[in-house]
Amino acid sequence: MSLTIALRSALASMQAVQTSFQVTSSNVANASNEDYTRKVTSQSTLIVDGLASGVKIESIRRVVDENLVRQLRDQLSVVSNLSVQDSYYARMQQLFGTLADDSSLSHSISELGSAIDALSTTPESAPARTDVVNLAIRFADELNKIANDIQQMRKDADGEISKVVKDINDQATLINDLNFQIATAKTRNQPTGELEDQRDVALSKLGEQIDISTFSRSDGTIVVFTTAGRPLVDNSVVPLSHTPTAQLSAGTTFPNGISTISYGSGGPDITGEVRGGRLAALVGMRDDTLVNLQAEIDVLSETLRNEVNSLHNNGTSFPAPTSLTGARTVGATDAPSMTGTFRVGILNASGNVVESLDINLGTLAPATIGQLVTTINGMTNATASINAQGKVVISATGGNTVAVNEMTSAVTFGNETRGMAHFLGLNDFFSGEEAYNDYTSDRFTSSTTALGVTGALTFAYPGGTTAVNYVVGDSLTAIAASINGNATLTAQNISAAVRNEADGFRLEITDANGDNFYVTDSSTFLSTYGVRAGEPGVSSRLALRTDIAADPNKIALGTLDSGTLTVGSPAASSGNATTISAIAAKFTGTVDLRAAGTQPAATTRLADYATSIISLNATNAENAANQLAIHQARAEAIQNRALSVSQVNIDEEMSEIMILQQAYSASARVTTSVSEMLDTLLSAVR
Repeated sequence: MSLTIALRSALASMQAVQTSFQVTSSNVANASNEDYTRKVTSQSTLIVDGLASGVKIESIRRVVDENLVRQLRDQLSVVSNLSVQDSYYARMQQLFGTLADDSSLSHSISELGSAIDALSTTPESAPARTDVVNLAIRFADELNKIANDIQQMRKDADGEISKVVKDINDQATLINDLNFQIATAKTRNQPTGELEDQRDVALSKLGEQIDISTFSRSDGTIVVFTTAGRPLVDNSVVPLSHTPTAQLSAGTTFPNGISTISYGSGGPDITGEVRGGRLAALVGMRDDTLVNLQAEIDVLSETLRNEVNSLHNNGTSFPAPTSLTGARTVGATDAPSMTGTFRVGILNASGNVVESLDINLGTLAPATIGQLVTTINGMTNATASINAQGKVVISATGGNTVAVNEMTSAVTFGNETRGMAHFLGLNDFFSGEEAYNDYTSDRFTSSTTALGVTGALTFAYPGGTTAVNYVVGDSLTAIAASINGNATLTAQNISAAVRNEADGFRLEITDANGDNFYVTDSSTFLSTYGVRAGEPGVSSRLALRTDIAADPNKIALGTLDSGTLTVGSPAASSGNATTISAIAAKFTGTVDLRAAGTQPAATTRLADYATSIISLNATNAENAANQLAIHQARAEAIQNRALSVSQVNIDEEMSEIMILQQAYSASARVTTSVSEMLDTLLSAVR
């Protein structure tokens, strides 16, 4: 009986060696495969009837440090996130140029300011006027390109989000399939090492795309969660979905006009839950970083436009034009809050007064734009009308010219007060001014926090006015609800909405029919929170006025005399540079800029504000690049440690092969010896 046990032990040993040899051979074959982990056999003594009867293979297991594998997966998620940031910040850097670059945004502003200053000292110089026109066109084009490229980057990020979502679903499906294969193999007592290697690769790829956590079940399967706690893989796959947006503009902010990332078909939105991986970085770029950058560029563009246009509308070229056409669309029944005096002068070719009219806006009856036009039209040497496009047109007759002076005129709407010419856009320098059918606030940090002010908003629209009260405890959402709850405004198709933007909220008030309305305030809500006509994206619409671009002589250099005018007296001259000098001072002096994006409110030079945008972006780009390098190094270090445990070492495997050869030879000799002894025993029995 003992010889039979000995033979059985030798045969079991040979079988175990064969299996071990197969595993070792596979290790050698995959030595250069980084996704392969070293496999080893686990052996135990075979017990038959209480006696040791050889050896058996318990399992074929992977040699891995699961803790290091999890650390590496987490670190690769960080690297993937930072890689996206690094790529997009590099693209943003290309938009602006460096501070030392002659093509940088701040340099373009300084160049334009210098050209305007040079024109102010030699207003009669044709080349100086041409320089101003060329540089103004270049500056506006540069802003347009920056704004368009920002939105293109947002669109690119949105498109990449869809690709990442597809990859997440593909990897989750693969993990689920491998889970099933592993569980099935374990029930059949089959090796699962290679399947687990494939699953680890899929988990790493999934972790690069979205932040995940996992836990293992006793059947060998792994459950995958988002770090917000939603299962992605748990005996089945919950797919994510996202539809890319065809076109993005500055006014398109998540979730307004941008598809959510849905958990399951028609399921809840998890966009705000994503915290890591490539997906989080893309969402952050699309909805925060690039939106903030757009807001900063818009504030720069809007401030520069308003400051220049305010002064240019108070000036006149020499000789003055034969007609002035407004840039803003108005209606005859529009009734904004108007006070002060507005002057219209009709001049001959020499700049001498032919006729003048000072209009007391506060005494117009009715107090409408139509009555203003009628009053001007009553002049002997001028006509005035609202053309088919809704623009006010003032024309001189008899070969004369027309000029205006803002005097003390003040038209109030939203948080702004403008002179009448600026309100109508009669002599803008930059086009791209806003219509009066849409008002947008600055960004609020909360839509539900009490604003702490009390007052009343008065809405003036064709045919009447309506007041909406607000109190100290009202929030942004409450004010919007009060506007929407007003039946009279609803009948006028005027409504309000609170719109998400980056890390805050904006109040938007619009007329669905595109009709003008004007909002004024008895208190400080409009001024404190920057509620003004227009919508985001000013920088994409800014342009030099087309007729000035075509004829630099139309640049307003001087001003229509604000003193007492008498027929025949000089009111404008070629040497007058009051307007262009005042505009030049806006570039060399400081202006007030609202808080926008990540830039605080500031009183600074326009070029310096542009510099601060460039500097902050450069700092963020450098930080992203540095952090990426740091985490890449960490990931490499963890990977090397993990590989030192799991990677195949050829020398060790060859040593193992020699040991297995010796073990197999010894077992074979035992088999031969036992066979001979059994033959001898049988012979003796016979």
